[in-house]
Amino acid sequence: MGPTRLALAVVLGALALSFSLPAAAQRVELAGRVTASRTVLEQRRVGEARYIAISDLFYRERSAYLEVLDLETQTVIQIKAKRSLFERRFGVPVGGSVAIPQGEIVLYRGGVVGVALTDAAVGTLHRTWYVELDVGTGKLLRTAGLATLRDGEQLQVVGADAAGTAAWFAITARAPRGRMLVLRRLDLASLEAHDEQRVTLALRAGKREHEHAVRVHAAADFSRFAVVEYVEDGVGMAPGQVYVVDAATGTSFAVPAPSAAYGIAFSADGRYIYLGSAQRGTISRIDVAAGRIDKQVAGPRFLHHLVISAGGGRLFALASSGTYAIYDLPDLKARSDVAHPAGVAPAMIELHGHGIASLDGAFFVAPEAENPRKAPAQDRTYIIARLVD
Repeated sequence: MGPTRLALAVVLGALALSFSLPAAAQRVELAGRVTASRTVLEQRRVGEARYIAISDLFYRERSAYLEVLDLETQTVIQIKAKRSLFERRFGVPVGGSVAIPQGEIVLYRGGVVGVALTDAAVGTLHRTWYVELDVGTGKLLRTAGLATLRDGEQLQVVGADAAGTAAWFAITARAPRGRMLVLRRLDLASLEAHDEQRVTLALRAGKREHEHAVRVHAAADFSRFAVVEYVEDGVGMAPGQVYVVDAATGTSFAVPAPSAAYGIAFSADGRYIYLGSAQRGTISRIDVAAGRIDKQVAGPRFLHHLVISAGGGRLFALASSGTYAIYDLPDLKARSDVAHPAGVAPAMIELHGHGIASLDGAFFVAPEAENPRKAPAQDRTYIIARLVD
């Protein structure tokens, strides 16, 4: 190769590298590992973006525990309380023993952990409470009733805002024709609850035992909610809907629900909501102003999580796979399809939806893959992946 051709090749190579740098800049990388109780992670907002509810209420011998992951320090904060506290205040007598309640973390801030408790009553009525515990001592600070649920009704923790001023819950109840979903807001200063919105869920005729599942997702500022009915292809299920609810105006609209729509992401400007179908391997975009799905692109199969990057310009599509996809927003133009680094890949291949993204889109936490031939221990390892924008 002559000097002129060599120089041209070097220039072209440098230009190609410079054009590839932006795509390479967005990536998933291993940030660390922590050990916590064995649990199933569910997407939920518990206040500041640095905190994740990594282990909801669990019991060991005479103690009760809750665990919160601090992403800033990469440490697990363990709150310990007396089991007798929950037996005495919220337990239900069953024969000669006491059935203890289940609990999910709602809020973590300033030395206080807030928990939604549900009693273990056997029968038609179940009581739920919001309680706050002192992180250092495990002592009960405050309590308020949340709801009384009948069999077939459910309460979902949607989450608490970053300022710690309010927590949101979704209550799905039976109605004369179909079901009613109530969005309940708990003022965390007064502990007064207010029903902000009611959404009538249309009656679905099909294999109804599969059609009760409803998940509610919230925008970062809780200004908008997506109520997602579960739909699955090939099992005789009736079509479902995604109801988009505007909390400020009290209005809502519905679009057809993609099958197995596990991944939900809200754009920072409020213009779009993105839906990921695990079964079809597609990503759909809802235009909120138009009230319709206006775009759909191919995505990874077994897609479980859509995470908008910290800068707001990228969408990470995370599936049960050794690879992930990145899209430019808002137009969903594919940037790359990349293999996970060695430290992240085993966990992501075994993901199956058991992961959670931080509120700001900077991190993703998932259980580390385990050897199926070994008996599971009480605790397990979780990876912390950084989503580099």
